[in-house]
Amino acid sequence: MRLDTYIAEKCSISRSRAQRLIKNGQVKLLEVPITDNDHLVKPDEEYAVGIVSNNEPISIRPNYDIKLDIMHEDEDIIVLNKQSGLTVHPGAGTNSDTLFHALVAHLGYKSGIVHRLDKDTSGLMAIAKNEGAHSFLSESLSNRQIKREYLAVVWGVLSSQHGTIKTNIAPKRGNREMMCITKTIGKLAITHYLVQKIIGKTSLVKCILETGRTHQIRVHMSHIGHSIVGDQVYGKNSSKSTKYTKNSNFICNFSRQALHAYKLGLYHPKTKEYMEFNSDLPQDIKTLMNEFENF
Repeated sequence: MRLDTYIAEKCSISRSRAQRLIKNGQVKLLEVPITDNDHLVKPDEEYAVGIVSNNEPISIRPNYDIKLDIMHEDEDIIVLNKQSGLTVHPGAGTNSDTLFHALVAHLGYKSGIVHRLDKDTSGLMAIAKNEGAHSFLSESLSNRQIKREYLAVVWGVLSSQHGTIKTNIAPKRGNREMMCITKTIGKLAITHYLVQKIIGKTSLVKCILETGRTHQIRVHMSHIGHSIVGDQVYGKNSSKSTKYTKNSNFICNFSRQALHAYKLGLYHPKTKEYMEFNSDLPQDIKTLMNEFENF
């Protein structure tokens, strides 16, 4: 049996959760971490698995200064509206100023972040408050049972009012923090889009994720020639702002991608009831759209 399947069965967790434990070196054989999901389990082997309960206090400094915009909370899940500029997980240079640290302050223990949003993307996120909820929502995400819809202001007028972008996406060679379109390697990424409104030199587009790859919408919209306003990484935003709207300081200084996760639909991990949440466009994107109407 494959190691990830074996760990999932023996620990009563999802296979995706088991894979994360393996990837993070939390599964050991004879005190040596096994980091290959395809590793085959043999008879009489003993594996040590390090699972931290979500209800267990952890040595992370909570951040009480970050205010959470919570739209729904019960004993199993939180649905919140993340502000732009807030990093989700701790990493190099983030210290304690992340959503993760704010959730530790709110709950008093480690929560399970089910899916990410980029630092400068705003909108709805689901948070699991216990291991059972995290396993259920992670499986739902893997099985494409969580609805995620975004609104993006993109450069230009699209030739078609709707369509589907289907490519492979992989980390860029030489810069693994940046993603790119590939022909053979990488993971399948599918984005459906529908133009909502033409605003001057730009368009408001609804993007529906069928898969959830890193930077997927940003990469896909750039791939079809309509990068997201404010996205300097994938869209050469500064040159476009100067070319089309050089008289608007607000547009030229707009410092984040105009991307907002406005709709989230999921099945509750305990009641199995379908729940759907909506978040209005934040004020900075509304102001941006008003600026473009003047050009």
